[in-house]
Amino acid sequence: MMQQVGQALRRFRQMSDDEKQRRLERSGISVRWIDDNTADFAVGYAVQIHQLRMLEIRRRTIEGHSKVRAYDPSALDSSSQLSVRMERLAVRTLYTLGLDSGEVTLTLLGERSCQVREVVAQPWLNDKRLDMLYEAAAREEDVQGQGLPAVQGDKQLLIGMDPEFVLVRMPEGRVVPASRYLGRLGVAGCDAVTRRGRTLYPVAELRPAPSGDPALLLTHLRRAFAAAARRIADRTLIWQAGGMPQSGFPLGGHLHFSGIPLNGSLLRALDNYLALPLALLEDKRAARRRPHYGNLGDFRCQPYGGFEYRTLPSFLVSPQLAKGVIGMAFLIASQYPRLERRPLDEEEAHRAFYEGNRIVLGEYMEPLILDIVSLDVYPQYKAYVGPLLDSLRQGKQWDESRDLRPFWKLS
Repeated sequence: MMQQVGQALRRFRQMSDDEKQRRLERSGISVRWIDDNTADFAVGYAVQIHQLRMLEIRRRTIEGHSKVRAYDPSALDSSSQLSVRMERLAVRTLYTLGLDSGEVTLTLLGERSCQVREVVAQPWLNDKRLDMLYEAAAREEDVQGQGLPAVQGDKQLLIGMDPEFVLVRMPEGRVVPASRYLGRLGVAGCDAVTRRGRTLYPVAELRPAPSGDPALLLTHLRRAFAAAARRIADRTLIWQAGGMPQSGFPLGGHLHFSGIPLNGSLLRALDNYLALPLALLEDKRAARRRPHYGNLGDFRCQPYGGFEYRTLPSFLVSPQLAKGVIGMAFLIASQYPRLERRPLDEEEAHRAFYEGNRIVLGEYMEPLILDIVSLDVYPQYKAYVGPLLDSLRQGKQWDESRDLRPFWKLS
């Protein structure tokens, strides 16, 4: 893992500012680097990130026409909405550039958005206070056992999910709000969307109970589907899943992990060995959800102590796809230190992911498949993962315009 950190630092230093900016903007992040010759902002915010977590956030000013740092001695309240937004953007910025720790300077763009002004990979090298701050965070990380794979930890790995689908009135293709049939809570419910200041509940969401066993998790998912089918009485509607089966309705297939520590190595394994293959299988319409939704490495820490991986589209298109995703999630979570290939670090693959270029992505697929099938534990997951890998090798794509109910035997 230390070797990967060293490689990431080298790649970061070899990238020009233009290359970094293109990579960030492709990921939906606004960038305007600090001009050496112009003090073009009065106050910014320096966010210190260690292993994808914020250590502190302080106001930063520019002294004269230079990049000299001048910090406000008092840190901002880490629980404020501004701090939360800045933490997420700083983490995304570093992750997109291949880093898990560092300093990101941000400035405000309006009331709810920010812009990246500078990224420093190792801010502690010339700052004694920051050196002590990062060193203390590293010691705490060692005590807590961060970075250990689930198979070595004391807690059991549990995986849950909340994949989405939409109800559509055909032939006009009109989305019918899921809130007409489903409540906000329960294993089958509806998800909120805010538009023009109004909170709507157009999207249906399945929330099966998490499990440490892929077979049981798949059973829980089928039960959640059955609960939804009982409540949605209108049989003339069709149910659609995928990335964006209807324009303006991006769907997610979020996975929830607990019993395993969150770290950059795990996220990158999920991106390269799960998100990249699904991008190769997805309907051509699905890429429209990026970069506003489905960014690489998109996660949220959750109150239950785990985290939510938010990059995937809704994999409810078919039972075979859902089964493959579940199997891959368990396999990657337990084996990620052995899954070291990172094609998405390459500019060509990164661009192809966001553009939905299947031809380019396909060139990276076979080595990833070989990594998976060569694992000692692969036979344990073959029944789940094997059909998914076969579909990749055969160049198949899902069709997210179709009604998913017949495939799940819900008609």
